[in-house]
Amino acid sequence: MRPEFQLFLHVAGATALFGAIATLCVLGLSAGRVVAQGLLARAALVTTIAVGVPSWIVMLAFGSWTKSKEGLSGSIGWLSTPIAIAGAGIFVLLAAAALSYAWWRRPASSWQPLALGVISGGYIVALGVAWWMMTAKVG
Repeated sequence: MRPEFQLFLHVAGATALFGAIATLCVLGLSAGRVVAQGLLARAALVTTIAVGVPSWIVMLAFGSWTKSKEGLSGSIGWLSTPIAIAGAGIFVLLAAAALSYAWWRRPASSWQPLALGVISGGYIVALGVAWWMMTAKVG
């Protein structure tokens, strides 16, 4: 496989992950204004499991493969921080799945969607920082 295609799949996975996390943030923060809480909770759970986790796997696998094919060191500044942010992503996705499931089981509760929105919003910022560091090659 050509390195350009591997890099393309890495970027496609990262973009899908960003979209999934942004969707979770919107679903969580807008839940207070909607009557159908159960529908939003189910959408958050499906988004996490069906889009977030697979896109995280694609992003991490093809990013690691591209890094090894190109012979890049993991100690490069513009590469080490985004790798750490990507590694933390699995914990964010697990927390999002747990919060979405708890929210789906008790849709009348109000703390789960707020926590989901805050955690997702924080990870969006972290993904944005990683995106900027990798494109600008900040050292």
